[in-house]
Amino acid sequence: MKAARLIAQPILIALVLAFGVRSAVRIYSIPSGSMEPTLQAGDHIIVTPYRSELPKRGDVIVFHSPVDPDELLVKRITGVAGDLAEGHDGRLIVPGGCYFVLGDNRANSFDSRQWGVLSRNLIVGRARLVLWSSNVATLEPRANAAPRWRSALPSHSIRVDRLFKPIE
Repeated sequence: MKAARLIAQPILIALVLAFGVRSAVRIYSIPSGSMEPTLQAGDHIIVTPYRSELPKRGDVIVFHSPVDPDELLVKRITGVAGDLAEGHDGRLIVPGGCYFVLGDNRANSFDSRQWGVLSRNLIVGRARLVLWSSNVATLEPRANAAPRWRSALPSHSIRVDRLFKPIE
């Protein structure tokens, strides 16, 4: 009985910790250059959900596309409730519970200029850190911020200069 407890207890603690971290942190890969230079294709980012805090201007966020909810996108919040923003069809005021988001690479980004404001309920979380970055030639991402669940680093080349880079 004592031997079983000696083996089971550390395994149980490790599982509880793993599930706790898993619920608080997500890892996504970036397949496009719409957020360059902040995020580059091949970056694998850590995203944390907003809990008690609200998204604010300047945050880089991952969210469900308002056009296709199955697609995840990553953009920067440039407008919050009450701001006047310039969209595709002219100027608009950002309503409460909504955000105006743009890609940092304005010339190559599908963002609020095309589809309008982003509702708060579509936001997955805030991008915090580039965990690692790799050569994207062998990646097959599903969206602008596709989930990556593998625990091991990829076997292709790692961009060392981007390891553990905070996202600002």
